[in-house]
Amino acid sequence: RSRSWVCCALALLTLTTAVRAENWPQWRGAKLDGISHETNVPLKWSKDENIAWRAKLPGPAGSTPVVWDDHIYLTSAEGNDLVLIALNTAGKQLWKQTLANHNETVRGDEGNFASPSPSTDGKHVWAMMGTGDIGCYTADGKEVWKFNLQERYGKFDIQFGMTSTPVLDGDRLYLQLLHSGGAWVLAIDKLTGAEIWKQKRASDAHDECEHSYASPIIYRDAERSLLVTHGCDYVVAHRLDDGSEVWRCGGLNP
Repeated sequence: RSRSWVCCALALLTLTTAVRAENWPQWRGAKLDGISHETNVPLKWSKDENIAWRAKLPGPAGSTPVVWDDHIYLTSAEGNDLVLIALNTAGKQLWKQTLANHNETVRGDEGNFASPSPSTDGKHVWAMMGTGDIGCYTADGKEVWKFNLQERYGKFDIQFGMTSTPVLDGDRLYLQLLHSGGAWVLAIDKLTGAEIWKQKRASDAHDECEHSYASPIIYRDAERSLLVTHGCDYVVAHRLDDGSEVWRCGGLNP
């Protein structure tokens, strides 16, 4: 199954080559809605059909590759290491950075600690691993900052690993850390890693329901912009300026 994960990642990389006219800077795309407006892209592929090139990856990962111009960024396990890799759109590796040295697989080989997806604004790229190690790098691979979320916000207590992907918006990264050891929603400065705000996320969930593997999203319309988090039996909307709660929807586990 690990080999099939690698093949799946390669198929995604090939697809991103076809849509390079539109950047895909994070896992839900440029407008955070999961929609690409490109046309005439392959609708199906196989081992040989609609494959422009192949590049061997060092190991499996469940993350989404992201693309800016001719750069592709992705995370992967490499033995016990957790790495961020940059390729060009011809499949050549440009650089690789190790964020952590402690990989774990979950549910057999169904997942691992390289599951969160990276994000980029074209000048920098950010990546987080299930260990809580999170870092910022320039487009040519130089480290800007790196720290461990568990050291700053407490040890993770979550059954299958912290797989939530931070969402990049403006000059901030927004994160949800929902687990039995604590429940926090955070905003950090994307260029320094400094905390902008931290909000405790209240919930009456218990046992495994305290664990969330979801990723936060940004909701935006003509009147409002909100950070939406999911897990611990609730969907909660937060103000972007300070993380305070605007509304919540419960009843997810009747």
